[in-house]
Amino acid sequence: MYYFLILISLVFLFSCESQPEKEVIEKKETKVIYKKEDVVKTLQERISSVIQKATPSIVTILSKSTESETPIIFKFNEDIPSIENESLGSGFVIKKDSQFLYIVTNNHVIEKAKTITVRFHNGYKTKSIIAGKDAESDIAVLKVKINPKIANIKPLEIGNPSKLKVGYFVLSAGSPYNVGLTFTLGIISALHRNLGISAYENYIQTDAAINPGDSGGPLLDLDCKVVGMNTAIIQAGQGLGFALPIDMVMDIANQLIAYGKVQRGWIGVITEKLSNYQKKKLHLNYGVKVIKVFKNSPAYKAGIKAGDIILSVNGKKIRTSAELKNIVLRGKIGETLNIVVFRHGKKLNFNLKIEKLVDKQ
Repeated sequence: MYYFLILISLVFLFSCESQPEKEVIEKKETKVIYKKEDVVKTLQERISSVIQKATPSIVTILSKSTESETPIIFKFNEDIPSIENESLGSGFVIKKDSQFLYIVTNNHVIEKAKTITVRFHNGYKTKSIIAGKDAESDIAVLKVKINPKIANIKPLEIGNPSKLKVGYFVLSAGSPYNVGLTFTLGIISALHRNLGISAYENYIQTDAAINPGDSGGPLLDLDCKVVGMNTAIIQAGQGLGFALPIDMVMDIANQLIAYGKVQRGWIGVITEKLSNYQKKKLHLNYGVKVIKVFKNSPAYKAGIKAGDIILSVNGKKIRTSAELKNIVLRGKIGETLNIVVFRHGKKLNFNLKIEKLVDKQ
């Protein structure tokens, strides 16, 4: 009913004129006729075209271990044995070379797997190899040997999440409850959400239905470009789905393909959010307070001290410790950061290079 009302609103928007009884707009002596049914049909055809184009590149992922029986919620398929635990998820093709298709998904879909089966839209099933996985970002990449049955599959086109706006239409795709490939329509509900469940967040929130089994599936715009990867839901609520921005996913996925792991950086500080009292006292609207600087770290060598207030990094205002951590984690080893701090009533500039974090590798 909700989306029916949206469609009706679109019809009203495109069909209403200054003289309601007319459906003709005169512009530069050219008559353009808008018919109500054309608006709905155009939107429907656009959505159908995205689904048709994207379908071959989206897969169902079944990963099995021997730890426990299959949860009853996944037993919609008689092929699933009850003696093995099976994690259900989705994925999509992001890269193709002469030998393999590379498929990105969530790490939690495959992290305990003994065997991983990938099922394509045409019913073809095959075992996959883990190219790399990363628990901290909850991202994994699988690779599947190319054969004639999947030789024509192409990677999905990657979009630009920075161009998204709240209210834009999106399509979520995946295999919920193992019933088969399913698409749902919704809008971008919010951007830059941080839930505190991962080091890499900055989630896109959508009301497009995301259910168990959709994890790892793509979030698509109406140009059939991937803008996010479905990752989390709040089970107690409705219309609360979250997707990692695709640029963040690709940063991690490319490292997993190249190295089999993620090479993380650090600058060597621990920070905390400023309280409202501190902001008022210091006359600041944003910033995070440095509570510890590790010896011989990039921040230590640059001259940053405990008690400093980090205001910005490379011109981006910092409001939370998560924002600072996200910038550093996504930065490249050796990349120079310009950090502005507030110290004793003055703004100071420091340049430092991100160094490789070795103790977590």
